[in-house]
Amino acid sequence: MAQGKAAWGIEVGAYEIKAIRLQDGGATGVEVTDFAVVRHKKVLTEPDVDQNEVIRLSLGQLISQKNLQGENLVMSVPGHSAFARFAKLPPVEPKKVPDIVKFEAVQQIPFPIDEVEWDYETFMSEDTPEIEVGIFAITRQRVQERLDMYSDVGMSPEVLTLSPVSFFNAVFYDHDLGEDSEPVVYIDIGTMATDVIIADQGRCWIRTFPIGGTHFTEAIMEKFKLSYAKAEKLKMETSTSKYAKNIMGAMRPVFSDLLQELQRSLDYFRSSHPNRELSDMIGAGSTFKIPGLRKFIGQQLQVEVKRLDEFHRISVPGREAATFAEHNVSMATAYGLAMQGIGLAPIDINLVPTTVLREQLWHQKTRWFIGAAALAVVAGGVTFVRPILDQQALDAKPEPSVVRQVTKEAKNNKTALDRAIQDMSISTDANHIAALLDYRSVWPYVVSDSAMAVLAAEPRSGELGTDEEAVLEIDPAVRRLVSVSNLSGEYVPPSDGKGPGSINVRMEVRLTHDEPRAFLNGTVMKWLRDNESPSGTREGVPYLIKNPVMDGTNIRREKVGESGAPSSEKSSSSSSSDGGSSRRTPGGGSSRRTPGGGSGGSSRRSPGGGGGGSSRRSPGGGGGGASAPAGSSGPAGSGSAGLGSSADQGASGGSAAQQGGSSKSIDLTGNMDDFAPLPDQPKIYPPGTNVSILDITFTLQIIEDVGKANSKSASLNTTADGGVS
Repeated sequence: MAQGKAAWGIEVGAYEIKAIRLQDGGATGVEVTDFAVVRHKKVLTEPDVDQNEVIRLSLGQLISQKNLQGENLVMSVPGHSAFARFAKLPPVEPKKVPDIVKFEAVQQIPFPIDEVEWDYETFMSEDTPEIEVGIFAITRQRVQERLDMYSDVGMSPEVLTLSPVSFFNAVFYDHDLGEDSEPVVYIDIGTMATDVIIADQGRCWIRTFPIGGTHFTEAIMEKFKLSYAKAEKLKMETSTSKYAKNIMGAMRPVFSDLLQELQRSLDYFRSSHPNRELSDMIGAGSTFKIPGLRKFIGQQLQVEVKRLDEFHRISVPGREAATFAEHNVSMATAYGLAMQGIGLAPIDINLVPTTVLREQLWHQKTRWFIGAAALAVVAGGVTFVRPILDQQALDAKPEPSVVRQVTKEAKNNKTALDRAIQDMSISTDANHIAALLDYRSVWPYVVSDSAMAVLAAEPRSGELGTDEEAVLEIDPAVRRLVSVSNLSGEYVPPSDGKGPGSINVRMEVRLTHDEPRAFLNGTVMKWLRDNESPSGTREGVPYLIKNPVMDGTNIRREKVGESGAPSSEKSSSSSSSDGGSSRRTPGGGSSRRTPGGGSGGSSRRSPGGGGGGSSRRSPGGGGGGASAPAGSSGPAGSGSAGLGSSADQGASGGSAAQQGGSSKSIDLTGNMDDFAPLPDQPKIYPPGTNVSILDITFTLQIIEDVGKANSKSASLNTTADGGVS
C-alpha cells in the first residue's frame, strides 16, 4: 500500500528537544517512523544561560542523529510567548467571516496588527448558527528571532504554531474527540508556564499562565539556599528523599498559586459556557511527576485528575518501545506538530511570515527555473540580441532638452499642488476638538444597564426599607442586595480609525450573601449574558454586551464594625477609572475622547457607593449614578438620588432662612456641620458581618454611530427604581 505524507514535529523545550516523525498510513492509521529526544547541556531556565546558544547546540546534535534534509518540518513556540484569544461571532454569511475575524483580531491582540503574525481557526456546528473563533498571534520580532536561530543550523520549518494548539491536535486524534464529546480539561505544566486546554464538542479553548516547573525549583533554591542545578535534582528526587516533607513544605506556596490560576481559568470558561460540566481532567508534562501534585489539585477542585501516561493510537514497535513510552508524558506537543504536518490536525494555523514561505517555495523550485532558463537561452538567443543592440543605441544618445524641460515643469507643478492641499486641510487640533463629542450618548446607557444588571438580584422590599430594626432582622447571609461601588470604562478605538470602537467596562459590586460567586453568576452575570443584544425595553441601546467575566478568585472581604457598616472601602480599580486625568478613558477625570460621563467616586461614609460626584457624609452616595437608600448597601439604581452635596444643602438652608424673613447671611466657605449637620449613618448590619467585594468585567461593542443619537439620549433619565424613562 502506498504511503502518504510524512512530517517531523519538533518541540524545543526548556530541558530537551522532543521530535517525532509521523507518516499517514491511510487505512492503517498514523505510523511513527522515527523519533528523538535530545537533552540540553544546561536547563534553559538556569541563571546566566545563553538560551539561543544552548538551543543551537542541541539542534545541531539532532541534525547529526537524524537526516532532516528535504523533510517537512513543523515546529512550535511556547504558549507564554504568543497570544491565544477566543470570541463568539454573530451568525453571518461564511464569506463575511474573515472581515469580522480581522475586526476581532484588532480588538483582541494587544499589539498593533501590523507588528504581529497572526492566524485564526473557526469552530462551527450544524446544530447551532453560533460561530466561535480562535485567534492566535505572535510578534514578528519573536518569530524572526526563532527563524534566524533555526537558519543558523540549516533548518527552515514550513509551519510554526503554538504549543498548546499542537497539544490539542494530538489529543483530538489520540482520544477521538468529536463534536459529540464531553468537555475534557488538559493541564500541561511546562517548565516556565502552564497551558490549560479545554476540548469540548470538537472545539478548543486555551489559557496560559506563567507558573511552571521552574517556579517549584526556585522555591527550593530560596528555602535551602542551593544552586539551581542542585535544587532541580532535589525536586526530581522528592519521592525518595528523606527530606521529602521539608521539600514539599518549601513548594507549598507554588502549589497554592498554581491551584488559584487553575480555578480562575475554569471559572472563566464556565462564564462563557455556562451549561458545560468540567468533570474530566488529565495532567501532562514532567512536572506532574512531583509527588502529591496530582492528588492536591484533584482534592481542591473536587475532581479526579488522571495522568497522560500513554498514547492510544500511535506506538513504536521493537526495542525502541520502552524508550518511547518513557517520554510519552512530554511528547504530546511534538505528536500534534507532526499531525499538522501530514494534514490531519483540526486546527491548522501557521505563523511563519508569508515572505518566508514564498522564499522557501522559490528555493524548492530554483533548479526547475534554472533548467527552463537555460533552455530558453538556447532556443531564443537570437531573439534577444536585437533588443540589446537597440537599447545600447538609445543609451548612447543624450536626453533631449525638451524632455528635461517638461520633467522640471512637472516637478514644480507637483510641489505647488502639495502646498495648496496642505493649506486647505483642517488641522489635527481641530479634529481633536471635534472628536470630544464622540460617543457622549453611550454612558447613560451603560449606567442604566449596570443598574438593571444588579437589580436582577431581586432584593426583597424589606431590604430596601428605612426601618432599621426590620432590616437588621434579615440575615445578611441570605440578603439579595447587590450594590455597585465602582463603575468605570475604557474606550478602545478601532485600530484603522474607521467605524465605532468598543468599551471595556469594570463594575465593582458588594454584597453580604454567603455564596457571593454562585449568587452573582445566577443573577447579575445571567442578566449580562442574556442581554447581549438590545431588544425589548433595551431597544435602541447602541452596543452589544460581550464576554462578561466575574473574577471569582479575587474576592475581597470587609468586616462590619460597631458602626453597623463596613469600616473602609477596599475596592481595587483600574488606572483608567475614578478621578485623575486620563487620556482616552470613559470613566472619571478629564478625557480627550470619552464616550460620555464616567465612574463616580464613592461617598466617604456610604456602604452603598454612588454615581457621579462624591458626598462627604451622605449615606446615600452622590447623584448622577444610581445609589442605594440612605444607609443601605442596596443595588445601584435602587435608591434615591442621595442628599446632594453639603454645599448644596447650605445654599438650600440659606434660601429657607430668607423666606422666613431672616436677613442673616451664611458663610458657605465655613464648616458645613455648623449649620447643616447630618445624622449618623443607620446601623443596617450586625457587627461582624462579612461584605464581599468582586469585580465584573465586560466589553461593549458599539454597533451604531452614537454621535447621531444625541437627541434620543437627551430623554434618558435614571429613575429611583433603576429604570429608564
